[in-house]
Amino acid sequence: MYAVVKTGGKQYRVEKEDVVLVEKLNANDGDQVVLSNVLMIGEGKKVTLGNPMINDAAVMAKVVRQTRGPKITMIYKRRRKNSRRKQGHKQDLTLLKIIDIAEKGGSKLTPKKASTKPTVSKVKTETKDEPLVTKPKVTKPKVETKAKTAVTKSPDKIIKAENKNKTVAAKSKEKKVTGQAKTKAATKIKKSTTKDK
Repeated sequence: MYAVVKTGGKQYRVEKEDVVLVEKLNANDGDQVVLSNVLMIGEGKKVTLGNPMINDAAVMAKVVRQTRGPKITMIYKRRRKNSRRKQGHKQDLTLLKIIDIAEKGGSKLTPKKASTKPTVSKVKTETKDEPLVTKPKVTKPKVETKAKTAVTKSPDKIIKAENKNKTVAAKSKEKKVTGQAKTKAATKIKKSTTKDK
């Protein structure tokens, strides 16, 4: 048995267990849909035509998935105007699997919604016996280590440390000066080798 069904402004010849791509229908994956615009039903040599539709006939289908068609590019061009526009489009489609074709009693068919899995949300629960307790943060005071070392050292060692710091500072200053001298030497202007006439 086959039927010719109209949906989305187009006509489709369908049989039981066929998979058909039709214009987008408002349904979720796994839902059942009743297509009531049946134009023709045929079984062997027996053919029933509608005028334009067959009364009380319907096709039951299951939504496999919502999908999109291939990309179509449109180019608009005006000659000699340097005007062009390119646009792309993907048509929304629905993939249907035909479950049943009913020649009579189509108005009594009721589509079933897809069974959705219940979502479990995790919720914090409090018991009346045990209230929530937050622990306070303990901060330790910071101790300066430089002051301690200066106090523990003898005066002779402190003087030696100061002299050492001065020599380190002088060496780093020398490196900076020599580095600047090298860069100045590198940036000297070369004299031209050509003679002026």
